[in-house]
Amino acid sequence: MSQFEQQWQRLTALARQAPADRDTAVPPGFATRVAARAGALPVGTPWLFLERFALRGLVVAAVFGVAAVAFNYSSLLSDQGEDYASTDTVGELLDLS
Repeated sequence: MSQFEQQWQRLTALARQAPADRDTAVPPGFATRVAARAGALPVGTPWLFLERFALRGLVVAAVFGVAAVAFNYSSLLSDQGEDYASTDTVGELLDLS
């Protein structure tokens, strides 16, 4: 047997011999202390990892949005209504030659 196994066996044998005459009553104010500590814990620590990626994603999406507007700014200024009114869409679709 390994040294760990020997120590474990000895510890469990001593634990079985320990007297079981302990007071099982909860001390006064225990529930209040537990509730106070639960309220004092920082909230949302598991979401911190996702918040970092969410904020980075928001920044990247904003940069892409600004870049899209910047590259298409000239087409936004021109009057697109004239281009659509002057084209014959049905004629172009049916033009098979």
